[in-house]
Amino acid sequence: MTDLLPHISQPLVNVDDTSSYEMRGWMEDVARFISLNASAGSKLKLISVKADLPDADATGVIYLEDELTYFFLSIVDLAGDRLVGGVNTVIIGASSENCRIKSTGLALGTALITSNYSLPMRNITLEAATILNLDATGNPLQALDWWGVNLQGSSDIGLIKNYSNFVASSMGFLGVSGLVFDGLFGTIAISDTILSGTNPGTIISIPATLTVARRFRINYSSIIVEGAGVGIDVDVSASIPVEGYIFDTCNFSGGGVYVQGVDFDDNKSRWVESRGITNSASLTGYFMANNATVTTISTSSTPVKVLGTTTPISVTQRFNNSTSNRSEYEGAITRDFRVTAVASLTCGNNRQIGVYVAKNGVALTESVSNVTTNAGGRSESASIQAVVELVETDYVEIFVENNTDTVNVTVTDLNVIVEALN
Repeated sequence: MTDLLPHISQPLVNVDDTSSYEMRGWMEDVARFISLNASAGSKLKLISVKADLPDADATGVIYLEDELTYFFLSIVDLAGDRLVGGVNTVIIGASSENCRIKSTGLALGTALITSNYSLPMRNITLEAATILNLDATGNPLQALDWWGVNLQGSSDIGLIKNYSNFVASSMGFLGVSGLVFDGLFGTIAISDTILSGTNPGTIISIPATLTVARRFRINYSSIIVEGAGVGIDVDVSASIPVEGYIFDTCNFSGGGVYVQGVDFDDNKSRWVESRGITNSASLTGYFMANNATVTTISTSSTPVKVLGTTTPISVTQRFNNSTSNRSEYEGAITRDFRVTAVASLTCGNNRQIGVYVAKNGVALTESVSNVTTNAGGRSESASIQAVVELVETDYVEIFVENNTDTVNVTVTDLNVIVEALN
């Protein structure tokens, strides 16, 4: 029996390979658990009916034992009673398709499962009006590791508060809403999961009082939000590290409000390769056309800022664009950027004009492009580019110089793009 116990808290089926061979292996493990359950000192308790559980007290509470694994083999109705977990109680089922814990008659607001400790769960469906009240306040280093857990029948999933980590995979939020994370967490991570909400209702809420030390991440998951429903609501005052609010390869569908509160372009957000929402980026640009404002040249071969009124492009994230040829970086992470610009200019005939990318008011020598105006005084093409490292409040501009004399330059047309490389 001791050789099998470590497997209780680990997935017994490779989530990336659900072949019939793997499923047979899983069922063989189940059979071994059953056959060894009668061993003396077993830490495994098989549950087929409510009577297999400890008796409920006068208030309808069934206290689960410390350090014991409850293996559910079927649909078990607690008939209005509820479970309270002990220290390192484990709940596991043979399959979330046919192993379920429910409690007919349990009132909304009274959780099906309450615990102040770590509570690993595998291959089980939980069904109730209110499902969870998990609060590890005062019990440090508690964690929730779930795999193959389905939640069903609830518009008030309940509370998870003050756990070191919540890590869940291959879950099913099956027409439910109302899960609230609060307090202090290291990581909240959900992967390979379907999250289908109620209409109305919010599937997952992150209030202002939540602090996440590392990350709140949902990846390789599908979030389905219908009508007046909300998918993920993260209060803008919640404490989450820079780019620690992550959607990675998620699909949003259904037409409801997919995300609320913190948005894609907030410094907390890192939304990548997802569908149905705008992915995060560090990107901007600006332009001007038919400009007549003259850039004064006081000294030959000395770069000065191009003058004129510029217009920001509509696709802008983590930058503040002025209307005077400047983009200021507002991102909290230091990044490398490619800056490209195309300019048309006039400066009399046969004059050599240098065009530069400038960072924080200093023209970058490596970015210069020298062009010579034609007999009509116009250069048809002046293009430049540079790679620059930007930290928060750094800014880029475009400069010009007249290398021939001090005749003024007019940049009639300008297009600038600033895009992150990492």
